[in-house]
Amino acid sequence: MNLDLVVKIKFGSHLYGTNTPASDTDYKSVYIPEARDIILQRVKSSIQIGKKSKSDGEKNLSSDVDNEVYSLQRYLELVAEGQTVALDMLFAPENSTEVATGLWRYIQFHSKWLLTKKSAAFVGYCRTQANKYGIKGSRVAAAASALERFTYYESVYGTAAKVGTFFPEEEDRVIDEHTRLIRKDTPQGKAERYFECCNRLVSFRSTVKEAAAIFRKVHESYGDRARLAQNNQGIDWKALSHAVRVANEALELLRTHHITFPLPNAAHVLEIKQGKIPYNRVAEEIESLLSEVEQAAASSTLPDAPDYAFIDEIVLESYNSKIKES
Repeated sequence: MNLDLVVKIKFGSHLYGTNTPASDTDYKSVYIPEARDIILQRVKSSIQIGKKSKSDGEKNLSSDVDNEVYSLQRYLELVAEGQTVALDMLFAPENSTEVATGLWRYIQFHSKWLLTKKSAAFVGYCRTQANKYGIKGSRVAAAASALERFTYYESVYGTAAKVGTFFPEEEDRVIDEHTRLIRKDTPQGKAERYFECCNRLVSFRSTVKEAAAIFRKVHESYGDRARLAQNNQGIDWKALSHAVRVANEALELLRTHHITFPLPNAAHVLEIKQGKIPYNRVAEEIESLLSEVEQAAASSTLPDAPDYAFIDEIVLESYNSKIKES
């Protein structure tokens, strides 16, 4: 496939500095669509090249080469959203790029117009991983308390009682470190109230039986995780290494407005990926990093929003030039 590439970056472990002889090769690229597709509004936001379907459990081989290519407009949208993949590409050093046009260097040079403190994907990813892999005592206790609460309601008021019955119409409220009452808008724009504990949301319209079942599973999963952790069994080490990597990237970005590649802590991240560090230590590290990231996000001097006019101008000029060439 002959694409008009803006940049082609050797991505993944080769960018992070955590690659081994068994690592496959991943690329991330950006392209300018054909004039016909631009005019007819048929631009593909992303194209997969070399991606082979694999059966469950089948791993990539070192000989495998994958390339995910984003349209220029889609890539800049991902940067504006604070998506980790787009930000990693933005700060890729010259020795990681196989193609790098003047337009790409221009985008990198003006990165300050693209960055924001609301890198939700970074912070959100870190929070998700902490909830998924952490076994912090307070989280286990919060899950147990939620289970006890809804089990009691179920035994006294019956299985059909609604969660919202036990929380009168009041403002959002924090119950403990991991539990709160919140309002969120549905896709239709209607406010919905929820009981949230350990990153699990239960609608006020749910029954107490449903809520008890949810938090029973949450509590049991923490118990299973703690038991597995004793022998480092059943752990997704690659996912854990990504959590530590992303958290450290987030800290550097929020504090310095830059991300360094290869990673300064590449050796440490690789040790986690290879399962050489006890699970409990990694889980504690993720918990600590999450707290640091949230504090850094609150105090960061990055702007609240990117310069959307600047982004529009890049896309407009690039696509307009492509049409004129045609």
